[in-house]
Amino acid sequence: MARYTVHGGHAKHGNKFCGAVGFCSESLVDRAICASVISWLKKAGHAAYDCSVDSGISQGNIITKIKRNINSFTNVTANISIHLNACKKSAEDGKVKGCETIVYSTNTRDAVIANRICQELKHLGFTNRGVKSRTDLGILKGIENGGANILVEVFFCDDQDDYNLFNKVGVDAIGKAIAIGMIGEPIKESLMRAARPTIKYGSKGDEVQKLQLNLNKVASAGLVCDGKFGPKSVAALKKWQSAAGLEADGVYGPASYAAMQRLL
Repeated sequence: MARYTVHGGHAKHGNKFCGAVGFCSESLVDRAICASVISWLKKAGHAAYDCSVDSGISQGNIITKIKRNINSFTNVTANISIHLNACKKSAEDGKVKGCETIVYSTNTRDAVIANRICQELKHLGFTNRGVKSRTDLGILKGIENGGANILVEVFFCDDQDDYNLFNKVGVDAIGKAIAIGMIGEPIKESLMRAARPTIKYGSKGDEVQKLQLNLNKVASAGLVCDGKFGPKSVAALKKWQSAAGLEADGVYGPASYAAMQRLL
């Protein structure tokens, strides 16, 4: 059994220093992916620990706190920092900017794991931007638990094509891909959880009713919980999505589901 640490790279959504916001919020999505990675590592029989930090007085302070959490564990195989990339908000153009991993040096076992993660995310459709070396990132320095240190930029949160692909493949598939890259071997397909349906205008059923109940709970939406996703339900979802830093498209997909679960 190997031991791993995983964390979202910024403060919790709603606090200062919570990362980039584009078509989705980095701090919401990275934590959802972090939770999925940990779940898959545990299913594969390994120990995995969430070292995310909710708040700090600066980004540097948050990194210091994360490293303190990481260094509290010993005999670790790898420490993974989950992020979303950002550059300039880009409309849909048919090109996925994709994923990349960052290590302190490419001449280490860190780069071997980093390359595997990029390859697994490529299988999901994300462009493989490769393994890059940076010596100026605090999260890649001063870690003393014996593990390899890799920062993963999963996709660009401000690129429409990247966000569309994220919604298509979902948090669970991304978490599984990263976990496979970390351990270097497949995880049995029998462990895959059933995908949740996307809810949009015209949807009906129990999942719609659950969403209506949750919107009433977290956003005081005042909806009739009849299991029918009509105009009032769409409007309530859009209002909540906007407040949560998500694209307010009125579609309840993986990003919205992940954000909702953080609040319940």
